[in-house]
Amino acid sequence: MTTQNKTETSAWHRLLETRLTRRSALGGAAATAAMVSLPLTIAEASTNNGAPATVDPKKVKPQTVAPFRPIPVGSADALTLPTGYRSQVLAPWGEVFTADGREIGFNHDYVGYFPIDMLEGGQSSTEALLTINHEYVNAMYVGGETKERTPAQIKAEMQAMGVSVVRVKKDGGRWTIVPDPRNRRIDALTDIELTGPVRGTAAVKGATMVRGTVGNCSGGQTPWGTLLTCEENVDGYTKSWAGSGYEAMHQGWVTEIDPFDPAWTPKKRTGMGRFRHENVAVTVAKDGRVVGYMGDDMQDACVYKFVSRGKYDPRNRAANRDLLTDGDLYVANFGNGTWVLLDYDKTKGLQEAKGADGKPLFTSQADVLADARASALAVGGTPVDRPEDIEIHPRTGEVYVALTNNSKHGNYFGQIIKFREDGDDWGAQKFLWEVFAVGGPQSGFASPDNLVFDPYGNLWMVTDNSDLATNPIKAFHGNNAMFFFATEGPDAGKAHRFAIGPVDAEMTGPVWSPDGKTLFLSIQHPGEDSESLDRPRSTFAAKSGTNVPRPTLVAIEGFPGWKA
Repeated sequence: MTTQNKTETSAWHRLLETRLTRRSALGGAAATAAMVSLPLTIAEASTNNGAPATVDPKKVKPQTVAPFRPIPVGSADALTLPTGYRSQVLAPWGEVFTADGREIGFNHDYVGYFPIDMLEGGQSSTEALLTINHEYVNAMYVGGETKERTPAQIKAEMQAMGVSVVRVKKDGGRWTIVPDPRNRRIDALTDIELTGPVRGTAAVKGATMVRGTVGNCSGGQTPWGTLLTCEENVDGYTKSWAGSGYEAMHQGWVTEIDPFDPAWTPKKRTGMGRFRHENVAVTVAKDGRVVGYMGDDMQDACVYKFVSRGKYDPRNRAANRDLLTDGDLYVANFGNGTWVLLDYDKTKGLQEAKGADGKPLFTSQADVLADARASALAVGGTPVDRPEDIEIHPRTGEVYVALTNNSKHGNYFGQIIKFREDGDDWGAQKFLWEVFAVGGPQSGFASPDNLVFDPYGNLWMVTDNSDLATNPIKAFHGNNAMFFFATEGPDAGKAHRFAIGPVDAEMTGPVWSPDGKTLFLSIQHPGEDSESLDRPRSTFAAKSGTNVPRPTLVAIEGFPGWKA
């Protein structure tokens, strides 16, 4: 740690000592203990990646034109926005934010917005607990790049992944990090409980408690105010973290975290399957069961739906925190518009599935869930083109899927599709689907990634192009960008460029404050293609006096807010 960082840490601890009184420290815990219900409207609404909004999306008029002047293609090392909008760097990698000196993790991804008064039924737009996913590390920046990882380097990388829970407040027109006992890191060394059918089975070497969450890509928020963080690319660490005790089969799940309750042990929900989880779009079916839509971010992989067996009770938060333990997992067959059940005891195709050696692929439900990708393909799940984010339209209930690309089949630009469940019930067994928007020079975007809806039903999308500097067919695109789409009217499906990210960066995890006046957005891996720290391709969010770029969260303002 540098002298500057030590000074900043000491100053932070002094601030904690003066501001964290016993009353404030106990306030959050008391609120958590007292809370037994949440507004039903939170469960019913699926807008804003599951975060609350201050208007009912069913009562607002849809917009059919972009509420800003679209900006042209750009390649600057900056976050470029339309005239009238401004951004602020908030919670960059390496900033100390906890009483015990923990730092914000590396490579920010999904952001969850939990209003500070949410457990009392509030929807504060000026103070919240934010959860920030940290997907992976670049060894050149974290721990120092060497041919063989030392134990100290491995520990630094493991501690830089996972999730940051950060209290923020808007004060005097700017957002700041606020000291709070709930500020904490959940990382690759944190104890996490396995729940569901795979718990304690041979598939996870008998484990009931495991260590850590890694590959934290996108995620979702539940109606009862918890985070679902999704573990995506987890298998490669078996070699790079050799000797650390890392177990790949203990990763690749959906992990539930309660940002309001540090004493609640995070839970890996094995009933939701093991694959390259991008996100979970959570809603409630007509009969009260909780539904989660998920994508397997890989070429020729599938789209899934999890349906809980228990029903959501808006008056019993404690019971709701167990809802994702048990349920049914389905895979989408886009060829006939059906959901195929992935249940070993009920699905003959799983019982009869055999590998190339003629041996059964599965002998139990634990086997089915531990390799959900093989299970899905064995029963006719449709392989699609990298299903990254999935979100639910707050007005129509339609489910939108970002299919990023698939070079195996010549789909270099990707597309966004949407489907409507039978009877407009998310618990249905059938659906109809169509293409919403197609990437390419004609539309101006390529490789759609994270999606977010605002309460009007507008779709906002960020792109995931890792080859912009080397692929001539994407010269039209410029840096990765954020786009606006109307979903109704004559311009439905037409892309309008709202923001452009820095060099080599992706923008990820967009989420709105409930009043729609602030958009929180992650800037991931700026300068990732740099060959050395001496000659970085980007200096975005670098500390004063250095040229080292930093992944960070930004707060974008200039929006008028929601109006019914």
